[in-house]
Amino acid sequence: MATTYDYAKLSEEYGSNAERLAFVDFKLRFTGSIQRTDLAEAFNLAEASSSRLLSLYHKLKPNNMQYDRSRKVNVICEDSYEPIIAMDADTALGMLSHGFNKNRLIGKPILNYARVGKVPEQLNIDQVSKITRAMFNQQAINCEYISANSCNHSCRELVPLTLISDGKNWLFRAYDRSSNSYSFKNFNFARACNINLNVVEKDAQPYELLAHDVKWNTMLPLLLELHPSLNDDLKASVRRDYGMADNQDEIILTERGALIWLLCSQWLIDKSDEESGQNKNRYYNFLLKNRQMLFDYL
Repeated sequence: MATTYDYAKLSEEYGSNAERLAFVDFKLRFTGSIQRTDLAEAFNLAEASSSRLLSLYHKLKPNNMQYDRSRKVNVICEDSYEPIIAMDADTALGMLSHGFNKNRLIGKPILNYARVGKVPEQLNIDQVSKITRAMFNQQAINCEYISANSCNHSCRELVPLTLISDGKNWLFRAYDRSSNSYSFKNFNFARACNINLNVVEKDAQPYELLAHDVKWNTMLPLLLELHPSLNDDLKASVRRDYGMADNQDEIILTERGALIWLLCSQWLIDKSDEESGQNKNRYYNFLLKNRQMLFDYL
């Protein structure tokens, strides 16, 4: 039985099939299924070649997948799956968002690259994969969630819907069945633990899907003004950082209602009441001018 490889070792042993085997493993692990059409689309393989590759993968990891005759697709064996390719959760989430890319597995960028402030072991890849599989298949999960905004750390039943990145953390949007208000919310992958895929109502209901998430589907304008606390040099610096013209003091952008709070945090936007003087000693790049319009999203 094959061990877990890094990409260099996999390539050494299986040559041109290394990338394809890695793709099968990635697709199976993070979406829960793989079929010949996936390989045809990703690598332009003929049906016979796709079948041979799936047979090779099954030979290397016989306990990783089984054929679901009702769906006519190979599905993950969750209790016995062992990865064939070593991968961290950040890399996996990046490829789920932007597409499978063997260069991410090789770890050799075209230009020298360094990431600042990466938290080691922030995300448990096995927990992450359970969430992404549920997301791909529109199914629910049970988990414990360590909320940053309340003391509620109890078990929740969530329907994961979409990935979100704020440049620092990976989050997911989900329908919270456990909430008294039954609502859509943002959740941090790092705060979800003890994930269980066994729920009474496994499949998502139509009203739990992203199409019914009003805040997600509502695009709203933000009128931003360079913060009045900035001196001229700092204003000039912010203008350069945010692509503003010289002497430009305001910008207007649009964002999903569900992500406005995250944007305000990321861009250092002062969303407090101007007259209250709240947070007057904190540093901000911008002042939110249409605060009243966006009050329900802050």
